Amino acid sequence: MLELNRPEWTDEKTGELERRLARIFLEEWGGPRSPLALQYVHETIVPDLLYCLRLNADLLQNQTFAEIVAWKLRTQFAYPAAAAEPLARDLIRAVEGLVDRVQVSDVREPWRRIFRLWVSGESLPDIAERTGYPLDYLDLLLLRLRKLQKFVAGRGLGLLECLENEELGEYGFAQLSFLYQFLSALSGEPLFQERLIMEQVIQELNLPLQVSDLVTLLEILHEHESEWTESAFIAALGEMARRPDGRGDGIVHFFPDILHGLISVYWIQRNKSGKLCLSEKSAKALAGFILPRVTERLRESLKYRDMEQAQRILLAQNPEVLAQIVDWVAREAGGEEAFQLLTGLYKRVSRRIDLCVIEACGRVPAAWEFVLGATAEQDSLIRAGACEALGNLGRKDAVPRLIECLEDEVPGVKKAAAQALAGLGDRRALVHLERLAADYSEPTVVREKAKEAAFALSVT
Repeated sequence: MLELNRPEWTDEKTGELERRLARIFLEEWGGPRSPLALQYVHETIVPDLLYCLRLNADLLQNQTFAEIVAWKLRTQFAYPAAAAEPLARDLIRAVEGLVDRVQVSDVREPWRRIFRLWVSGESLPDIAERTGYPLDYLDLLLLRLRKLQKFVAGRGLGLLECLENEELGEYGFAQLSFLYQFLSALSGEPLFQERLIMEQVIQELNLPLQVSDLVTLLEILHEHESEWTESAFIAALGEMARRPDGRGDGIVHFFPDILHGLISVYWIQRNKSGKLCLSEKSAKALAGFILPRVTERLRESLKYRDMEQAQRILLAQNPEVLAQIVDWVAREAGGEEAFQLLTGLYKRVSRRIDLCVIEACGRVPAAWEFVLGATAEQDSLIRAGACEALGNLGRKDAVPRLIECLEDEVPGVKKAAAQALAGLGDRRALVHLERLAADYSEPTVVREKAKEAAFALSVT
C-alpha cells in the first residue's frame, strides 16, 4: 500500500516507533520475561501494531481508531478487556512527535475507510491487511450492516425507529447512524458506489485530486483509448489545459505522477503497442458518469434515423462502458432500431459484449430469429444465453428448438433450455423434461433443473 511510503516514515522514525512500542509492553506495562514470550512480543505484537499505527497515523486523536486498537489487543493478542483500552491509548501516544499529520477526529472516518475498500470489491482479509484493523472487528461491522439492512428492508423505517430496536441500539448512535446513512446512499444516491471506488484510489495513491478531476482524466483517456503513449497523453492534457474551456486545468502540473500512480494500481494500462487505455476496473467505475452523455448522443442520432452514426458511437466505447449501454439500447431504443444496433455489435467487440447482446435481445421482440439462430453457435455460453433469451421473449414457437437444446452436450445449455421451457409453459416439453430428469448419466444439477421444469409444466 503506497501509504506506507509517505516521506515522514523514514527508517529512523520507524525504528524509533518500534523501540517505543517495545518499551511500553516490556517496561511500562511490566511485560513478560520468558524467552518465548519476549520473542512473541518482538516478532509478532510489535510489528503488527507498528504496521497499523503507521497506516493510521492521521487517526491518533480518533476515538474509533482507539477502540479498534483495543479490539486488536483483546482479540488478536488476548489482553484482558480491562487492560486493553488504557494500553491502546499508550500505544497510540507512542506515535506522537514522530510524524506531523493532519489529524482526523471524526469517529466515522475508520468506518469510511473500511467500506470504501469493501465497495471496491476487497475481501475482509484484504481489508484487514490494507488497514491494519483486526479481522474480527471487520466481520462484526459487516454483520451489523446486514442485520440493519434486513431490519429496514421494505419497511421504510427511519433512524430513530432503528435506535428503538434493542439489538440495533447496542451499536451506539454514531455507528448505527453511519450504517443507516451508508445503506440509504448505497440504494438511493446515484453513482454513490462509483464515487467511493474513486475516492479509494485517490486516498490509496495520495493524489491531489477530487473525484470530479479523476472522472475528467479518465474520460479524456476513454475518448482517446489506444491513441496516446504516456508522453503524448501528458502533452495532450497540457494542451487542453491551455484552451478556453480549461479542460484538464488544475491537474496538469501533477499529471506525470498521477499517471504513473494510476498505472501502478492498474487503473490505466498499456496495450501491446504501448498505448494507454482504461483497465476493466476504471472503465466500470467511469461508466455511470459518462453514460448520460453517451445515451443523449444516441438519442439524437436515433431521432434523425442516423443508424450509422449511432453504431459509430457504440463502437467507440470501452467494452466495460458499452456493456452498460447495451442494456440502455434494449430498454430505450425499442423495436427495429434496438435490434439493428444490438446485432450490429455482435462479434465486433468482444465475447463479453456478445453475451450482453444476446441477453439484451431477450427484451427485443424483433430479435427473435437472431436469438433462435444463436442457439446453434459454437460457443456454449452463447447457446445457453440464447436459450435464456428465448424464454424471456415468451414465444412458444421456440419450444421445438429448446427441446433440441435439451440434448446439447454442455450441461449449462441444458439447464438454460429447461428453465426457458418451464417459463414458456408449453406441455409439449413435459415428456422430454421428464426423460432428462430420469437420466442418471446426466449431472445432478441438470436433472434437478429438468425435474423442477417438469413439475412447473405439470401444474400449469
